[in-house]
Amino acid sequence: MKDIISIRIPSICICFTLVTVANSALNLLHSGGTDMYAVSILLIFVWLVLCQLIDAAICRIDFKKWIHYCITESLILYLATLIFCRVFYWHSFTVRQLIMYTVVFAFVDIFIFSYFRKRQEMRADEINRLLNKKDAV
Repeated sequence: MKDIISIRIPSICICFTLVTVANSALNLLHSGGTDMYAVSILLIFVWLVLCQLIDAAICRIDFKKWIHYCITESLILYLATLIFCRVFYWHSFTVRQLIMYTVVFAFVDIFIFSYFRKRQEMRADEINRLLNKKDAV
């Protein structure tokens, strides 16, 4: 389980991202800038990098509880991504779109928080195990 969470999942995500971005950039170059799917993929990649910058800024705030950080980050990214989608992807705006967006965002958000929380728990358990081993010696 430790290998899957700390090595395999990040490796798959990094490889997939690099291959997808490289493929989109090459398709865009070879299409003379007319491949809108490639543009879309690159826009999403740039947006995700900007989300990481937003998250880095939020991480500088001293939250009293981890849940406050989670809620703050989720709300800011929810609204910012909603605006991003409206500007670049949605030509209209319906209640159905908002509901689908909210469901997908919530799923991804919960998955990401759960993943990183599990990674932190595993690291803490490993550190505690090493400390207990050291104390036993």
